[in-house]
Amino acid sequence: MIDLSNITGFDWDLGNAYKNEKHAVSSTESEQVFFNKPLLMLPDVKHNNVEPRFHALGKTSAGRLLQITFTLRHAGLSIRVISVGRSGRFMKKQLKPIPEFTDEAEERAFWETHDTTEYLDWSLAQNVVLPNLKPSTQTISLRLPQHLLDAIKSAANARDVPYQSLIKVWLQEKLQNQ
Repeated sequence: MIDLSNITGFDWDLGNAYKNEKHAVSSTESEQVFFNKPLLMLPDVKHNNVEPRFHALGKTSAGRLLQITFTLRHAGLSIRVISVGRSGRFMKKQLKPIPEFTDEAEERAFWETHDTTEYLDWSLAQNVVLPNLKPSTQTISLRLPQHLLDAIKSAANARDVPYQSLIKVWLQEKLQNQ
């Protein structure tokens, strides 16, 4: 398997983000699968010849069960999602062979229209944890009155944390308490 402690982020581009959202799965939901437990993972031994490929099965924060086909980029530091699909059937049956793919686009198109439970034995999957993985972030500009920013910086200094980090913690706590 892979050294999961090396994985620190995600590699998104317009192709993989658009295809997932076209199927009603956002990039954020895709990332949630990697943070929530349990996360099951299988190597894709048939398609590992060009770069390592994996299948993950897990739940979003809203409880949606998703199957994700992904590879690793940037020397194994980033997860690049190839395709995401909903998955719901787990029964023992004769597995179909996974076809050969010529490129990532063909593989993505295949998994968008096929259920992995017909091709993969998920009972062989390993429960994994990605200890250093961080969600994707987006830079925003926020205008605050100077007195409010000073009060936030003072509170952050008292806790010995960066004020931006404290703002993120407070926002997350507020959202969770709603």
